[in-house]
Amino acid sequence: MDLTGQTVALYGRFSPGVRERLAREIARQGGASTRDLTRRSDLLVIGALAAALVDSGALPTRLATARTQGVPVQGERAFAAALANEPAPDATLPLAAALGQSALSDGDVETLAAFDLIVARDGRCRFGDAGVIRTAAELIGHGRSRGDTVRILMRARDLSPLGRHKIVLTAQGEAALQWDDGLTTLEGQGWLPLADEAHASLDDLFEAAAIAEAEGELDEAARLYDACASADRADAIAPYNYANIRLAQGAHADAALAYQRALARDGRFLEARYNLAQALEGAGKLAAAAAELDQVLAADPAYADAVFNRAQLTMKSGDLAAAKSLYERYLALDPPADWAATARKAILYCTARLSA
Repeated sequence: MDLTGQTVALYGRFSPGVRERLAREIARQGGASTRDLTRRSDLLVIGALAAALVDSGALPTRLATARTQGVPVQGERAFAAALANEPAPDATLPLAAALGQSALSDGDVETLAAFDLIVARDGRCRFGDAGVIRTAAELIGHGRSRGDTVRILMRARDLSPLGRHKIVLTAQGEAALQWDDGLTTLEGQGWLPLADEAHASLDDLFEAAAIAEAEGELDEAARLYDACASADRADAIAPYNYANIRLAQGAHADAALAYQRALARDGRFLEARYNLAQALEGAGKLAAAAAELDQVLAADPAYADAVFNRAQLTMKSGDLAAAKSLYERYLALDPPADWAATARKAILYCTARLSA
């Protein structure tokens, strides 16, 4: 695996010490690592202990974004194996055949693969993965959440690495691993609330913040992201996430300061600069907002949202000819239909005013 010039997002909670080891190896190979997915990401790696982010919606959102951006996803184990130049496992069984009549969605398959429970590559998987998929469908069919299903399957894998023992449901409805001489329960491995923040790891704090954010507890999420930003002064993701929450809350000045802190740590973080422009605009600093968007577009001319916002600011400034040109540039980037319709209306308005 060649990571020269690549940016790897290490998302979620990793096994103890693994995030640090992976980050060092990525840097040794000439790459960079971040704690979350950005426009610059070339690969998304999911921590093996990130199951708590499944049911909150945080992880499915990241996987969907990665799919949209065309960013490959690997689990912690698969990525570590690739770094060690271990051969990838054979995947020859058509995934459709493994899914059979199960009700699992494409998102469910992505989630199982993200935790290295199956291999899903080019529409194929391993023959042994069919059993994992079948068991996952049975657990979900019996009312287990996606996150609990992942935890149960991972614990079964850790107890029986070769997969020779079957997961069964006991008379009490609990998932258990069946041995020749009895059963081992696989339940009770859920996420526990953050009890001792002073001794929590950064992964613990980030996970708690992400769950709080996904569940709408924005004040608590902001507090935890701020704690993460103070604990790791090289990381740009925590102040960025904090700023996003403050922007959503209408605290434009506070958000702008946090975005600037993120940019001080990573000057190439285009999403932070784009959102900084929104915060500055909200604070009434239109010229400063335009200057930030100009920097974004100088770095990435195809950043469609930045083109649209720059057009909006240009229209507000009264330069209708330049605004019309920017809206036309936006349409050339094949934006979503609803935003394209807004841009076309703006073009008609600019054209009418210019010809009046």
